[in-house]
Amino acid sequence: MHVQLDEEIWEVSDRIQLGEVLANLSDRAQAKGCLVTELMVGDRKMTDRELVPPTLAQVASSFGSIAAVSKQVETIVRYSEETGKQFGAQLCVEGQKFVDAFRQGNGKFHQLDKWFGQIADYLEWLKIHEVVGLKNPEATRDLSFWVNELLNAREVEDEVRSADMLEYEVIPRLVQKNPSPM
Repeated sequence: MHVQLDEEIWEVSDRIQLGEVLANLSDRAQAKGCLVTELMVGDRKMTDRELVPPTLAQVASSFGSIAAVSKQVETIVRYSEETGKQFGAQLCVEGQKFVDAFRQGNGKFHQLDKWFGQIADYLEWLKIHEVVGLKNPEATRDLSFWVNELLNAREVEDEVRSADMLEYEVIPRLVQKNPSPM
């Protein structure tokens, strides 16, 4: 059975599971500093949502040939720069709403929990940018520290401390354009 990653083509056993083929394909892409961005299994495009255990356990040859396209990680990260900045700005706006609500005694910690999930995604995005040299690691660590302090205030449901952490520590660090590396 044929497997292709960009211009590279190789053969695999007809009895190998789809999951094993895709793991090998991913490893080859990673070795080139790339991520798989498009996957054709048989004659149709397959998304990551379809890569569930029952599908991955099937024999790959039952699907037909497998072809993938990859892109350099740095290219993908650079492409996400504007989206990440917009996401950070959105987090600031939402964070300020929490500050206002907590200052008025109307804070809802369960809503703040959803925001923490978004902050975790943002910190992950910053970390990826840091790895490829596009962000300052110190700025990411600093924001992460204050988010943890905010989590501590949330844990004890301290509205005043939560508002203070958001207003004076977290939001200003989100607003920073996360300066380029040193």
